[in-house]
Amino acid sequence: MWGTEPELLVVLDDPAGEPCGDGTRPDAGRDALAGVGRVTSAMPPRLVLLAGVPAERAGEVAALPGVRGAFAGDVPAALREALSPAESLFVDGWLARRHGKDRGPGEGLPWDAPGFSPPDPPPA
Repeated sequence: MWGTEPELLVVLDDPAGEPCGDGTRPDAGRDALAGVGRVTSAMPPRLVLLAGVPAERAGEVAALPGVRGAFAGDVPAALREALSPAESLFVDGWLARRHGKDRGPGEGLPWDAPGFSPPDPPPA
């Protein structure tokens, strides 16, 4: 993964409108993240990508009120089963983005680099 900063996937408590098990408001998790890092993407109401936070701080983020878990890598199977299909797709996209892509031998070279053919001319 090149060119990206550290990022955590944060799963918030279920914001169904009822107070969470610890007595916090349903949106307490989102409020608690405000001073920790920068939210780069979200799948409301429960998933947030938090940039600028190293993996070593995942436990600290997970301990915030209203946060169910914070992950720098794979999400536990039990939690994955509790996600909606749309939330699972969001997590799959995040995981796929973290893996490097296979680069071809000419990747990043100019079109007329020695040993490579120039592109076909445009159709007339």
